[in-house]
Amino acid sequence: MHYVAKRKRVVHLNNREIDFGDFYLSDFIIPNSLASHEIFAYAWGRLSKFFAENPDYARKIEKIIGLDNMVVKELWNVVNVKVKYRGDDPVFNVPEFWELPNEAWSLGADCEGTSFLLESAILGFKRDAEAYACLGFYVDPYSRQVYGHGWVIYRPEPRFYDGWLWLESTLESAVSQSVWYVWNPTYLVPVYFFNSKEAYRIDKDYEILGLDEKYVEAYKDLIKIMIDYVEAGKWIPHKWMHKGRRTPKTMEKIILPK
Repeated sequence: MHYVAKRKRVVHLNNREIDFGDFYLSDFIIPNSLASHEIFAYAWGRLSKFFAENPDYARKIEKIIGLDNMVVKELWNVVNVKVKYRGDDPVFNVPEFWELPNEAWSLGADCEGTSFLLESAILGFKRDAEAYACLGFYVDPYSRQVYGHGWVIYRPEPRFYDGWLWLESTLESAVSQSVWYVWNPTYLVPVYFFNSKEAYRIDKDYEILGLDEKYVEAYKDLIKIMIDYVEAGKWIPHKWMHKGRRTPKTMEKIILPK
């Protein structure tokens, strides 16, 4: 299925509005982008250094989770440490602009742009990876405050973990090879989840993520708001999360043995 994102690439220049057109959600995921290749090069360098400096521990982790997952972790780390977080206003003079991967890599981006970038890098490395960029909401478990947010979910091989892991692309710091986070759909509500080939919507495709109709019913109001934002170009009545550094505190950790 394809969903069109309305008015997500519109800029204001010299008192003119320039609309670059509507894009399918999947158009924002570009595995063969220059950014994907450069991120992989940085990630491989980081991983090689890790093996050189910690050979015994690195091999121990490799036996537990596999080399592919170690590469994915470093792709994630590169996006977090190399891409500067920035809102869209300073450059584009608009409150919201969705960057393509090369733009996010060179200019910096917020949660949507960095999520598209990370998803592109993962699929550039491993085309058959079970990974989706997500657009939805973060529901703070303490204040119940709701924020618009973008992130990536990733399903590794069952020998490591049989479920979805959460990759936050705006941490601005690296995450140890020994630490992973389990995606919690109670706090991170994915209305859309997509890769470079297909896009899904939670009210229709909840079973793909192991969810049910009760979940959809519980979040139906938020789902409707995000559908209107993406497909009709309306504004959401919630703030977008400014970086996701606090969200790891609400996620279950997987800590590998030393």
